[in-house]
Amino acid sequence: MTTATAKQLSQTALTATTTTTLYTVPAATKTILKEITLCNTDTSSRTVTIQAGASPATGASARILSAVNLLAGETKVVSLSMVLEATHLITGGASSASVVSCTISGAEVA
Repeated sequence: MTTATAKQLSQTALTATTTTTLYTVPAATKTILKEITLCNTDTSSRTVTIQAGASPATGASARILSAVNLLAGETKVVSLSMVLEATHLITGGASSASVVSCTISGAEVA
């Protein structure tokens, strides 16, 4: 029997490297990516790039968000319905380290 478990997949302050792994789909599991919440805690605008897909989850073909601008103090919520296969990755980063928080929510299906 297939079981879907809703959960917070990741919650972190983004690094300045857009290839940083934020979440890896467990083996023998699929993940439904539902929402990404981004919050810029800085006093300056920052950009965020998020990718998802097979390893390496980088480059234009894997982009979910590409250099999305967040104004100082701004929060953006991105609603999705994207299926990721076992061992796929969500990667990402911001234009400055430790000032943009990222929370990723979804459901793991095993």
